[in-house]
Amino acid sequence: MKREYEEFKVRINALVAKAQKMPEEGWTMQDGTPWPGNNPRDHPGMIQVFLGHSGGLDTEGNELPRLVYVSREKRPGFQHHKKAGAMNALIRVSAVLTNGAYLLNVDCDHYFNNSKALKEAMCFMMDPAYGKKTCYVQFPQRFDGIDLHDRYANRNIVFFDINLKGQDGIQGPVYVGTGCCFNRQALYGYDPVLTEEDMEPNIIVKGCCGPRKKGKNKKYIDKKRAVKRTESTIPIFNMEDIEEGVEGYDDERALLMSQKSLEKRFGQSPVFIAATFMEQGGIPPTTNPATLLKEAIHVISCGYEDKSEWGKEIGWIYGSVTEDILTGFKMHARGWISIYCMPSPPSF
Repeated sequence: MKREYEEFKVRINALVAKAQKMPEEGWTMQDGTPWPGNNPRDHPGMIQVFLGHSGGLDTEGNELPRLVYVSREKRPGFQHHKKAGAMNALIRVSAVLTNGAYLLNVDCDHYFNNSKALKEAMCFMMDPAYGKKTCYVQFPQRFDGIDLHDRYANRNIVFFDINLKGQDGIQGPVYVGTGCCFNRQALYGYDPVLTEEDMEPNIIVKGCCGPRKKGKNKKYIDKKRAVKRTESTIPIFNMEDIEEGVEGYDDERALLMSQKSLEKRFGQSPVFIAATFMEQGGIPPTTNPATLLKEAIHVISCGYEDKSEWGKEIGWIYGSVTEDILTGFKMHARGWISIYCMPSPPSF
């Protein structure tokens, strides 16, 4: 067994060395020009759209979803915040280019094991009662080759099959960094749409007449969470409106915050700010793709997040090696709930 292990290690190391072998002059692009990302710590923002509006079609003639490669700008002397910073850059690019209402986060070493996984998540996200207050749907992590009886005390079963199930009975499971479908509005730091019943204190008091909910007839409203978003239709706007910021939008959030406060919160991108108002997602049909691509490059620049609330109140939260758990806690603190979804076969 020791000899077989040593042989296996040699094969693995050879594959790694082969994959990491880079030409001395660096990689070149198809047209012969040097690839801008040859220096991984110093390169401009790069976006390549593989499939767009005129992209490929499936066997039934339907347009395939967009497929976009993104590499944010990297410069020496800037704090890039590792994975959390990369995820925040991806949020902004996707908002500008496609603006889907929901996001799926999967690590690079995971693969889709269940073709109906997203439909499972959408059952919760689009539920009439829970959809407006669900920030994310977390799936368990599953790995090939793990002993089903947990014989080697790897704690995989304890955490994913016991702990997260228990959390699902209260406000919901923590976010574990992968296999998670998000409500985009929750990542923007907005509050959930809560009913008065949600905001009543959930305290059970036992008395002589059996258990009763304390404060059932008492109005208890947390003023911070009492601001409800209007369920109005998606605001219609054109590029002239976007260039002027968000003035003239008939939306409650736009009326509450001036353009300056919006820029302080989200950064100086009128296109991205406009996208945050569209609760159901989508981009304006009148927008110019070239303009959107230029704006997408802007929102992944090194200095875009300066003097904004990115990483503090919105997006993936900075300042922790476990940015996933901290990000989930931030959402729970605002009143959002999360869901634990365990379909069979496993999703990822």
